[in-house]
Amino acid sequence: MEEQDRQTQILPVSDESQLVDGGVATDLITGEIVITPELLESSPGRIAQTIEEAPADQGARVLEQLPLDVAAAVSEYLDPKTAARIFKEVDSGTAAGVVLAMNRAEAAMVLAEMDPDDRVDILGLIYPEAHEELLAELDAAKAAETRSLESYARDTAGGIMTTQVTALYEYLTVEDAINLLRKLSQELEQMFYVYAIDRLGRLVGVLSMRDLILAKPSSQLRNIMIKNVRSVPATMDQEEVARLMRGSGYLAMPVVDDIRKLIGLITVDDVVDVIQDEATEDIQKMFGAGAEERLNSAWHFSFRKRVFWLQINLLTAFLAAAVISSFQEVIKVLPLLAAFQTIVSGMGGNGSAQAMAVTIRGMATGQVDRKLLRHVLRRELIVGILTGIAVGLSTWAVAAVFYHDQQGLKIGAVIAVALLFNQINACVSGAAIPFVMKKLGFDPAQSSTIFATTLTDCGGFFATLGLGYLLMNWLTV
Repeated sequence: MEEQDRQTQILPVSDESQLVDGGVATDLITGEIVITPELLESSPGRIAQTIEEAPADQGARVLEQLPLDVAAAVSEYLDPKTAARIFKEVDSGTAAGVVLAMNRAEAAMVLAEMDPDDRVDILGLIYPEAHEELLAELDAAKAAETRSLESYARDTAGGIMTTQVTALYEYLTVEDAINLLRKLSQELEQMFYVYAIDRLGRLVGVLSMRDLILAKPSSQLRNIMIKNVRSVPATMDQEEVARLMRGSGYLAMPVVDDIRKLIGLITVDDVVDVIQDEATEDIQKMFGAGAEERLNSAWHFSFRKRVFWLQINLLTAFLAAAVISSFQEVIKVLPLLAAFQTIVSGMGGNGSAQAMAVTIRGMATGQVDRKLLRHVLRRELIVGILTGIAVGLSTWAVAAVFYHDQQGLKIGAVIAVALLFNQINACVSGAAIPFVMKKLGFDPAQSSTIFATTLTDCGGFFATLGLGYLLMNWLTV
């Protein structure tokens, strides 16, 4: 009894109560595993025993906090089906690292239990030699299925689809179809829709479960199916698929080839992953980081993804420096302008980032097209004028408070005008540059920020120092 009391106790951790049972902490309110140092330092077998019966997302959280070699050992202890469910919840890059650290045969057993699309996501991040070794460990059917999916680009409908789609021949009777569906339900975890295909495997319709149950047993599926079912080609970009499914509200979308042969299915969870991945990529690209970079990425991978755009950014910084150096005489006479010019360029950068974020999001969600471009630019012009006046007056007021002499007030007025100019420049260019980059074939999220920063920096410096040069006699009186 005393031994049991030592193993089970109530411990307050922060504001949450936990039940510690045999070294495993469980939140008393949510019932979730609390990841403690003691748990992470346990033996792989003990960790595997802890997460074996836990929901997959909790097991994933534990696995992601372990070193790769320990995570691999834990995964080898787990039942392959359990490990497969957990790997589905783990970031693909992390899962690929764990798979590489595992014994090839053990890793192949886990991959074999995964949905085909999830398996391909992980294998796509593994270097060729290990990739082939893992495929060789799979049975012939699963290996062929994997290679078939890998033939499609990763960012297309074919690249994110699963081949586990329920399809019945249109000439089957209702009675035969129901019997077949009962057998298939034991093999497939999810059955979103049941599709009808012709003798060549081409998609011809979708079946309503209600109609299927209520129809005469002798009726053929072709007589009760819903025709003109919506589908997507395997080559469609994944972002377009996500927009289509989000707008339609479908739980799944069939994927067809050039002759409308049904080859796969995209489920709503795949679309959620796409939206999340694309948002992550766009955010990272906007700041010059690699789209595939993650917290656990190797240093050399991060270096390769970042250094090119840093070099481009360096070139644009030289342009801004060249603008400043061309006004050295102005800075010598009016050094106060050098202090204020950073405000003008900084405010321009913020205004440009705001306009660009709205534009890129609109482009990503399909809300902005060429017809709307004129409206967007007109709106940003108005916003630029109004924000320029607002921040310009605020800056002049600050200058009036801190600089009581005549020159300080005059310089404050010059800065206010420069801010007005640069805010207009920032808002209009921030909205226009993504369209220009897309027209030139560049990724707007990847390249727009650097060029917009160049325009706002150079524009801000030129406006401030240029006005100072033109009004030097007035400012020095």
